[in-house]
Amino acid sequence: MTSFLPLVTLVCLLFYFAQANDQDNNIVHGSCKRAADGDPNISYEFCVACFEADRMSQPANVEDLALISINLTISNATKVSSCISKLLQNKTLDHFARDCLTTCLELYSDAYSTLRGVVDDLGSRDYYKANVDVSAAMDAAVTCEDGFKEREGLVSPLTKENDMFFQLNAISLAFIKMLH
Repeated sequence: MTSFLPLVTLVCLLFYFAQANDQDNNIVHGSCKRAADGDPNISYEFCVACFEADRMSQPANVEDLALISINLTISNATKVSSCISKLLQNKTLDHFARDCLTTCLELYSDAYSTLRGVVDDLGSRDYYKANVDVSAAMDAAVTCEDGFKEREGLVSPLTKENDMFFQLNAISLAFIKMLH
């Protein structure tokens, strides 16, 4: 009977951790479903994939997910800025395209700074200010993309990046709304 006890304990522990992981996944899946249902700009699959790729979202509650989404968005702003910097190294860019990219770089730099402030907004539970700041950061993607449309025939090299940044901000806004 003594050798049977460790096996029972192990089975119970495995069952407990499996259920805890299911609860964590349910929070992510349920919150992403709620976000996607409330905003046509949010893809449920994209939302879930973002959080499942971040081990900090296991275990998490909605407040944690809001902060994680902001941090993912900040990280994405850094990646987009890096991408823009690389594009600006191309010596064959015409003046208009270079100006668009330079403007985009400034927009993403401002968005990065604004989003860093959202971390503090969430910490102080100032959800109104967090909402305003994320909305302002979100405009970087739209304004950047629109700049390239000002010249007929010019295709934005940042469409994919702008779309992802926009959606990450939309997810952040949805989670902030859930907290508010």
